Amino acid sequence: MTGGRTGAREVRVRVFGAGDAMPNNPPIPVGYRLMQQLAVTPAMTAWAVQILRDPGNYPMFSTVVRVFEQLNVLARVEWHSPDFQNHAEHRGVTLYAPIRAAADAPAAEGIDLSGYQPTVDWAKVAASGIAFAFIKATEGTTLIDHTFADHWARAKQANLLRGAYHFFRPKQDAAAQARFFLAQLNDPGELPPVLDVEVVNGVPLAQIAASVGVWLDIVTATAGRPIIYTSPSFWNALPGISEIASKADLWVANWGARSPAAVHGWSKWTFWQFTSKATISGIPGAADMDEDRFNGSLAELRAYSTSFIAGRCKIAS
Repeated sequence: MTGGRTGAREVRVRVFGAGDAMPNNPPIPVGYRLMQQLAVTPAMTAWAVQILRDPGNYPMFSTVVRVFEQLNVLARVEWHSPDFQNHAEHRGVTLYAPIRAAADAPAAEGIDLSGYQPTVDWAKVAASGIAFAFIKATEGTTLIDHTFADHWARAKQANLLRGAYHFFRPKQDAAAQARFFLAQLNDPGELPPVLDVEVVNGVPLAQIAASVGVWLDIVTATAGRPIIYTSPSFWNALPGISEIASKADLWVANWGARSPAAVHGWSKWTFWQFTSKATISGIPGAADMDEDRFNGSLAELRAYSTSFIAGRCKIAS
């Protein structure tokens, strides 16, 4: 992370990627790696700012460790490269996550479901190691999934992190679809709202792209930064999608691949639907469930959720 020079009226904090490493800094601490942007919570940012503003207790290259959501985060004062606020090499704070808790820990896995899975034993689902669930709430401007309320409440009781999704119908008004979806979220869940973009319905591709942007803007203003669910082949055919992609995180559907194919507008995925043929304890049926993976460990998923909820609370206030 980096911030303005000591004494500046405002301190800005960000996370560096591997390509931003400064040659005159010590090597990355043994057993750690650079934090992923999506895993950095507001509490971590505030902590980094405190360190940056206290050079007396935290001189150059000093390190300190603090636990956030069961994740041992290491902060180190380092030299950072010039940026938009500091036009020369300057003092900053970089955050690192332990390799064991991040890179080597298994990725958090989850499911997505709708009325096609009306019967779910959520306690068994949770006991099987599933950490999160995306649950269909609405479709178009009139359809509320008949299982949404029950699935939503019972997944919460099982302590799963929940995200609601809307199935987008391109022929119907995007603004009306967004408002209809938001009206069902009295309990907004712990993960970002999702727009499922996967059908054309005879609508020109440019119109679909524009309508997706309308939906994202309305939902973001009320519920925080959303997620787009789509496949590489569908999304990559849409025109002018780089700006739209910048408004949301990516949940990519790419079954049976060793890793997801590239999706235009995103350099990385946040969630990956890697199969449609999973068997999940607590859900009847064999090899017919969608299963998903978060791009990080369970601790990082919880940090991602915490960061999203904090952003949503700022909107509400």
